[in-house]
Amino acid sequence: MYFNLLMNDFKRNKWKNGILLMFVSFSVTVAVIVAILLSQLFTAISSMYETANPPHFLQLHKGETAQDKLDEFNNSYKGLEHAQTVTLINISGDKISISNEKGKQVFLAESRLGISFVKQNDGYDVLLDEFRKPLSVNKGEIAVPIILTSRFNMEIGDTITVKNGEDVKTYKVSAYVYDGQMNSTMVSSTRFLISDEDFEELLNSDHEKEYMMQAWFTDNKEGSAYQNAYEESELNLPKNGQAVTYTMIFLLSAFKDILIAMILSFTGIFLVAVSLICLRYSVLADIEEDMKEIGTMKAIGISKKGIISLYLNKIRIITVAGSVIGLIIAISGSVFINQHISRTFGKQELGITALLFSVLTTFVMYAIVILFAKKILKRLSKATVVDLLVTEKGFIKKSKRIHKIRQNSPLPFDFLLSMQKVKRGYGIIFTLMLIVTTLMMMPFRTVQTMEDEEFVTYMGSPLYNLRIEVEQGENLESRNKKLYDILQEKFKAGEIAQIDTLRQVRLQGISGENEIVGIHIGTGETAGRGLKYIFGNAPTKSDEIVLSYLMSEELQKNTGDEVEIISSGKSKKFKVSGIYPDITSGGKTAKTVHSFFDVESEKYIYGIILADVDKASEITDELRNNLAGGYVIENMDEFLNQTFGNVTAQARNASLAVFVIGIFISGLIIALFIKLLLVKEGSALAMKKTLGIPLVSIIKQELYPILLSGSIGSLSGIVFVEMPGDKFLSGLLSTLGTGLKEFIFVDASILQLIAPPVILVAVLGIVSVCILVQIKKLDVMKYINE
Repeated sequence: MYFNLLMNDFKRNKWKNGILLMFVSFSVTVAVIVAILLSQLFTAISSMYETANPPHFLQLHKGETAQDKLDEFNNSYKGLEHAQTVTLINISGDKISISNEKGKQVFLAESRLGISFVKQNDGYDVLLDEFRKPLSVNKGEIAVPIILTSRFNMEIGDTITVKNGEDVKTYKVSAYVYDGQMNSTMVSSTRFLISDEDFEELLNSDHEKEYMMQAWFTDNKEGSAYQNAYEESELNLPKNGQAVTYTMIFLLSAFKDILIAMILSFTGIFLVAVSLICLRYSVLADIEEDMKEIGTMKAIGISKKGIISLYLNKIRIITVAGSVIGLIIAISGSVFINQHISRTFGKQELGITALLFSVLTTFVMYAIVILFAKKILKRLSKATVVDLLVTEKGFIKKSKRIHKIRQNSPLPFDFLLSMQKVKRGYGIIFTLMLIVTTLMMMPFRTVQTMEDEEFVTYMGSPLYNLRIEVEQGENLESRNKKLYDILQEKFKAGEIAQIDTLRQVRLQGISGENEIVGIHIGTGETAGRGLKYIFGNAPTKSDEIVLSYLMSEELQKNTGDEVEIISSGKSKKFKVSGIYPDITSGGKTAKTVHSFFDVESEKYIYGIILADVDKASEITDELRNNLAGGYVIENMDEFLNQTFGNVTAQARNASLAVFVIGIFISGLIIALFIKLLLVKEGSALAMKKTLGIPLVSIIKQELYPILLSGSIGSLSGIVFVEMPGDKFLSGLLSTLGTGLKEFIFVDASILQLIAPPVILVAVLGIVSVCILVQIKKLDVMKYINE
């Protein structure tokens, strides 16, 4: 008997069951894709790191390395497993050209990443091939970093030429480098691998040499403690470059993919919520239509458990089918996920761990749907035979009676009637539009913020047209003087409107636990201005200082606290006036207007505002041509594009997919709701037809409350995203330790904010009208006979 009833239900409610099946499949697909992405991502990184073995701490330095002092310090440090010094041969991009077989030539001058030629290491910090195996090249060959291949169209077989005056060397591209520590455009450098013989030849040339002091520990979390000890050592160890710990290396490598996973996870959560809404109304529609049949089953003695099982078994079948479909789609789509991960971390196949996570995620989704269905079906046990067969109360709360409408109202009667109706029974439309709008807007606003030029303020730098850095190393002051003179000439010529100078020094601070912590402090009259502050504001007095978020965490200081800074053996107290986000230099920086002239400079940073912004590229090229090595000259638009372009492109694609899915979901749910509405209000609609009320007027009376509820829900979604939305995202990002404690959405135009609600409400109206016209086919005699 149950089997026959079940089959009859499937035949009678094909469209409702189909929609429910589709939503379950959607939800499972997204949930499993997120599980696969995260599993494959961390499996790929772990596999890469296992072979590449990137350092737990590295310190860059230009100049003499004092290897004997390094050895003395490392031998005295407990917990150190291995240490080595790697030599980098830095070559300016304008000296490197790439030629393909068709004769097309491209220079790497536009690359914002510092380019280093290196030889292979043994066992530690190993450069890998696409199969995550140690990479080797023969004399005359070169392996190019995978992160630059798409930007400069580098392919196997191309020729790379390095020209240094009269000295010209050529190499043939034989492989791609997968670099465990420099595999992201968010780092500052990248490495090309050449043979040991070619490396020794270049080493004897006059190219700039840089050294990377690397250390490994039995516990990779030891990096920060080692850094403090290294920087505070009385041996005066080499440290005029950037220091990076293992945690930051990992986060920079995975930031893009973690961001995509966050967007998909957010989408998955909302899809599950929408699916449960769909399930609720599908089940309610079923039992409302079957009200008399349910009453008859109760009257002839079929237990409530048996009746509930009838409907629950149908849901189980649909959920199992949807789960299997979703699982198959997600696993099929894993091919694209693996291709994406393989481009960054080496060839990646679908592993057993990812499959187990996929199956587990599917079971969890199944359990959520079934538990929710059981909760809905409890209504069956509360309804009596009299309720079902005599009073016909049913299972859905009926709308309140329409109150008297003022006859003198200037508003149309159909609209006033709708205002009365919307007060009850249309919560589903409001909730749906709230969820879908939020679902669409969160990824969109995230990408929009990352693409905005003001995003550079999250990197601890104000917004300028050009940013020029006089790099650490030999002849720093003379190189700075040369740049200063050139900039002053351009200022006098009217090409430059404003020049802000920041001198960086390295000092010591005392933490809340009285530990000495090394701090890189930017000093100057404009230090700290133009940044986005999480707390407080820029320093204005010589005894004020602002700290990056990660620096404030390490020092255990908040705004208003005093921090003790040690300079040339003397101590000076500063008041913390502000805390700002920073994802550069390991995220640990500070700024103050105090000069610290008695301290040797680490480097100089110039922020340039041009008189004519359109000439930014022209002036950038001119400065690069006039200045030799030892400078980093960046057009900020170009800098952001090269640093975050790949990240935002991926996120934008994910955002677009979410937008399309959101519109599709809205149409399906609205169709389901109106179908249920026609079942629930069938008798009242038939009565209106018998009273001679025009079809257009009836449709308006049903359409207006739908549009009104949807509009309010969609606008509420916009308000939610614009108010607590970025705070929610900030919470997620801050847990990653990237230095982004607060992520604030950039201002958006009214058009950008209202476009999604307008599109959604338009879809809402079109679908509603298409379904509501079925009122014309309503069988009035059926309701009269009943």
